[in-house]
Amino acid sequence: MEEPATDAPPAGRAPVLSVEGFSGPLDFLVEMVRRHRVDLRQLSILALVDQFVAALEAHADDVPLEQRSAWVVLASQLVLLKAQLLAPAGPEEAERAEEEAQRRMAQLEELALMRAAAEWLGARPQLGRDFHARGQRERPTRPRSEMVLAFLEAVLVMLEGRVGREVTPVTPYRPAPPDLVRMPEALIRIREILTARPAGGPLRHFLPQIPPGHPQAALKRRSAVASTFLAGLQLAGEGVLRLEQEAPFGPIFLSALDATPRHA
Repeated sequence: MEEPATDAPPAGRAPVLSVEGFSGPLDFLVEMVRRHRVDLRQLSILALVDQFVAALEAHADDVPLEQRSAWVVLASQLVLLKAQLLAPAGPEEAERAEEEAQRRMAQLEELALMRAAAEWLGARPQLGRDFHARGQRERPTRPRSEMVLAFLEAVLVMLEGRVGREVTPVTPYRPAPPDLVRMPEALIRIREILTARPAGGPLRHFLPQIPPGHPQAALKRRSAVASTFLAGLQLAGEGVLRLEQEAPFGPIFLSALDATPRHA
């Protein structure tokens, strides 16, 4: 009785390729090229690649991964050799390509030896699959109650070591707050100045006097300008004063609401 046909390649054999001038397994093609029995220039590399990819997809489930990876290496070597033989730039380039091809052939021979060694190792009995090592004795573990008791004893020893020791208080570091002009201060100053002089004046007349030797003079001056301007906006919204600016980026004038406007 005839055995049913199968598309899967035999164990250890590469996929069968069929192009003009050659028909056979991939590894046989590589061997024939190495022995100069097949002219690689006459073979269609596109057809080889198409058939090789189809073979990989067809046997993705029934061929081991290491065997398919060996196929990929063989196919890549053929593609590289074909690329080097297609269009050398000149005689010198052709000679270099031939030398490179010879070197690649030597690498293919080394690959064949490595593949043979891998097949030999794969055929040997495997630990954990064909035979098993002698079982090891389990290390005894302490009961959970003993572990909890040992932890509590360690905590007690650590706490007892602190009894009777004087604890030095640690003073937390609190940096001194910066000397700034706050908005409440600016509101009070604006109201006092407008009460005494309803016509008001430019914004700088409402700023507090800052001594030249003040350690934070620049920071306090900037905070005074910002707080005074915000206070003026708040009082203008409340209907207490009027803010005027005659030109963009020009000085800002503050005056009481019942005072005569500057543009009048």
